[in-house]
Amino acid sequence: MMDGSASAASYLDSNLVLSKAASSAIDRSQMRVNFTAYATASLAVGLSALIGWFVQDWLVEGLPVVAFLPAIVVAAALGGSRAGLFAAALSVAIARPLFLNSPSLQAFGPRIAGSLLFLLLASLAIVTAVALLKIAIERVAVEAQKERSLIESAPNGIIVVGRAGKMLAANSSAERLFGYRREELLGRSVEMLVPKRASVTHKVVREAFQRSPETRPMGAGRDLRARRKDGDEFPVEIGLNPLEWSNEPAVLATITDITERKQHEERQRILARELEHGVGNFFALILAIIRRTLTTGRSISEAEQILTGRVQSLAKVHAVASEAMFQKVSMDKLLETDIAGFRDQIEAKGLDVSLSAKAAQAFALVINELVTNAVKHGALSTPSGRVLIDKRVEDIEGEKFITFEWKERGGPPVTAASRKGFGSFIIEEWPKQFDGRTTITYPPSGLSYQLHLPLASVTDNAGVDSA
Repeated sequence: MMDGSASAASYLDSNLVLSKAASSAIDRSQMRVNFTAYATASLAVGLSALIGWFVQDWLVEGLPVVAFLPAIVVAAALGGSRAGLFAAALSVAIARPLFLNSPSLQAFGPRIAGSLLFLLLASLAIVTAVALLKIAIERVAVEAQKERSLIESAPNGIIVVGRAGKMLAANSSAERLFGYRREELLGRSVEMLVPKRASVTHKVVREAFQRSPETRPMGAGRDLRARRKDGDEFPVEIGLNPLEWSNEPAVLATITDITERKQHEERQRILARELEHGVGNFFALILAIIRRTLTTGRSISEAEQILTGRVQSLAKVHAVASEAMFQKVSMDKLLETDIAGFRDQIEAKGLDVSLSAKAAQAFALVINELVTNAVKHGALSTPSGRVLIDKRVEDIEGEKFITFEWKERGGPPVTAASRKGFGSFIIEEWPKQFDGRTTITYPPSGLSYQLHLPLASVTDNAGVDSA
């Protein structure tokens, strides 16, 4: 505890010493400034007195006191009000014995007093005027500095363009935006930042704007592009504001890089087109299912049951696709929607593949038909039945394929159907629209279905995830 207290005390003492040293340094600096100011005032008054002494023979008696006025102006301008008042007091003190000591002036006391009063009042007026002028100049400088600081700290690129199209100022954001250093921009034509094919048009538009300037966006309703130092072009949005810069009419141009916004808008347009196309295909698919399901030789209740199952399967895949924004539809999620009620009888393993929306619709219908057939006639029709699902990616003849296998075990004996309906068409023919191949066998152990789909045709390069 003692050591800790000693360390803390030592730390405080060291900080106190540093603080005193800093304060002492500031005091010494201020003293140097004051000494310089008063020394300058004294020198200026001395020079004025010397000049007045040499010219007094050519002036009216008492008038040489005006020689001190320039010295007071210099002292107040360079050293401030205190130095100006010091120069005024010193001038009055020197003027009495130096210029107001002749016999003729001594005979007229009021003339001496008047001359000294004039010098004193004139000195006060000069000091006050200089002080007010310095305050006004400082305010203007502060406002100008604020204006430049705001421009410099702006997140968007800002360039000030003069009447001749020359760049007068640029902020650091403009340097980063265009890839130029500031000194490479200043004094150059603003057309160097415009694509070459549009530079002539830009010059005409710029000159027209400068003839009648107003605050407005540039090129409203048109796609504007700018050019970087390396020649790369990018979309921009430009705001124009007329102003005065160094007493010259100028235009402040605010440049915003809208590359990300344009990319987002393009993605939205693509998504809208894909959605429109997908909705059209979806309705065409439903129509085909209805027509193929409502065939002769099938009762209304049977057709209703089959049609309901197929439409529900499409509804499920639509929900999964909507969740994925119709981009990457998980094969595992599609399987889960149809086999969720048979988890104790169905075992699924292998890779999860991200399908395109169109391929996901076809795959969901295939799974729905396999599950429906297994429930009616196959392994899922009995509690002891089992289904094994395997998914993998294989190289077949130099091309990557998704292999999907459905194997039934433990169900009643199965045989090939004597008549192929729409369900058989779905699981055998629909994969062909993706250049897929199917194999169906009926061993004693149960139905075996194998599907090979070219990876590129059903994924849109969406990708494959490890299970």
